[in-house]
Amino acid sequence: MLRYWEQEFSQLKPTTRRGNRRYYQQAEILLIRKIRELLYFDGFTIQGAKGKLSDRQFVKDTTSKEAIEKAQAELPLDDSVVSQSSMDLNNFKAQLSDILKVLK
Repeated sequence: MLRYWEQEFSQLKPTTRRGNRRYYQQAEILLIRKIRELLYFDGFTIQGAKGKLSDRQFVKDTTSKEAIEKAQAELPLDDSVVSQSSMDLNNFKAQLSDILKVLK
């Protein structure tokens, strides 16, 4: 899918290294996420998404520092965040189990 999008969207130009491996920068990853959003969630066609991405201001806003920070905030990379959500889930399971016992 990404290689096809590289052919269709001229803005995607990952650096390639030995073995034709592709390395994407943060701005390119945000652009990929925006393309995915336009195609799969907003209902754009490839041509429509190309048109939207031809707007330089739209691309600039999509790959801005604020957009990068927002995207990083959406992805928990810290182990403490993951372990906290795991503890919350275990607590929730225990509460559901108690409710089930009461209902029986």
